[in-house]
Amino acid sequence: MLKILIIDDDALTRKGIQTLMPWNAHNMEIIGEASNGKNALEFLADHDVDLVLVDLDMPIMDGMTFIEQAKSLYPNLNYVVLTIHTEFEYIQNALRMGAIDYIAKTQFDQENFDQILNRINSSISKKLSQKQVLNPKWKESKILYPFIYVLITMETESDEHIYQFWDMNGLSGRSDIFEIISGGWVFTDERSTFLFPECFPNTTLLCISDVSDLTYSQLGALLRNYKKEQFFYDYQPLLLINHKRAFELQESTYITDEASLESLKNEWISLNWVYRNELFDKIKFDLKNSKLTFSKLYHLLLSLENVWNASYSQMTGQSLELPTTFYCWEEVEAWLISVYEKTNMISASSKYSQDITNHILAVKQYIDSHFSANIVTSEIARKAHMSYGYFSRCFHDIIGISFSDYCIQLRINKAKDYLLSTDEPIQKISFCVGYNDEKYFSRLFKKITGYSPSDYRKLHTED
Repeated sequence: MLKILIIDDDALTRKGIQTLMPWNAHNMEIIGEASNGKNALEFLADHDVDLVLVDLDMPIMDGMTFIEQAKSLYPNLNYVVLTIHTEFEYIQNALRMGAIDYIAKTQFDQENFDQILNRINSSISKKLSQKQVLNPKWKESKILYPFIYVLITMETESDEHIYQFWDMNGLSGRSDIFEIISGGWVFTDERSTFLFPECFPNTTLLCISDVSDLTYSQLGALLRNYKKEQFFYDYQPLLLINHKRAFELQESTYITDEASLESLKNEWISLNWVYRNELFDKIKFDLKNSKLTFSKLYHLLLSLENVWNASYSQMTGQSLELPTTFYCWEEVEAWLISVYEKTNMISASSKYSQDITNHILAVKQYIDSHFSANIVTSEIARKAHMSYGYFSRCFHDIIGISFSDYCIQLRINKAKDYLLSTDEPIQKISFCVGYNDEKYFSRLFKKITGYSPSDYRKLHTED
């Protein structure tokens, strides 16, 4: 017997549904009621329910919100919407949310309760039969087609656009469309073109060829690999079909060795590309083709954000902000282009020429990689083809800090890293960051940090 929960903020409506409709005759029973979605979720936590009759317009938590939350918690739960609305679009939206049927409250004045309950029973039976088709034996069967379509999505906020795609292309209700992996639906069709919703976020339609030697289970494994390792870089927000051969789904060209990753990172944090369009395009192309895992890619972009802010924020009062996440490579590329354009706008508004700015940035990059050397300001200025005074003024204005203070800051920060990441003695660390006099280094370190090098190490390495 199907167990039913009624959710409606009107007590008379709940009472009428319970007493007027012939539940027992249709193998159904009412086991509870709730006045809003929040109370209904609390009831579901303690009771087994097969079917929910839910009003859409309720206080505290409305019906749509309830369905959204309940779907993830109770995937086998069925929903029938109670509504006073009879507009097609309004009802269709509820069905897309996961409802199997709807009941217009105006129908309660008519003697058609048996027809309503028969329709609900039929919808539940159809849903169950479709689920039963997709079983382990079906997954192990061979694919009997030269190519197959897979609608695949990374979107987690809503699946409305998926239902729109099925509806627009006359695919709704087909019993041979199955979710072969989470967020991936497989189907066959003779068409070579499809209609797409205007809003189709993080979703693409794959046409996969060379599949006739595969089972559906093997295809599912390939698709899981594709979704995990390639979708981020492959996805383009264009409403087109993405053609793939089956073997391409398992290709992976991720950079795995740390040396290559470090080289790629250094290209970006050097900022040498800032005023050189061809170099920017090249390393942007290299970054995409490296296909870093998202965590490594995000870490690289975070390093770029930090270096950019260190170089430009004091000078301009502006800061660079990295988005909390990216859903595809095109979003990363758009952000990188915005960084490039932002930096060039700063240059255009600077009182110094681009050539002078390039010289100062090149000096900064040299210091960043040669901080352990004996750095003499006058010698650096000479190599930059500037007088000592003009170089010092340019460096301060462009970088936002005096040359000598920048060198000290850089060396002390490097010393901090060495103190925490190695067991090297203070004397050796002092030498590694460009100070031959250990006592002078220790006094300077304490002046800036408030701690001696040994105390700093002890403080930050204690359990």
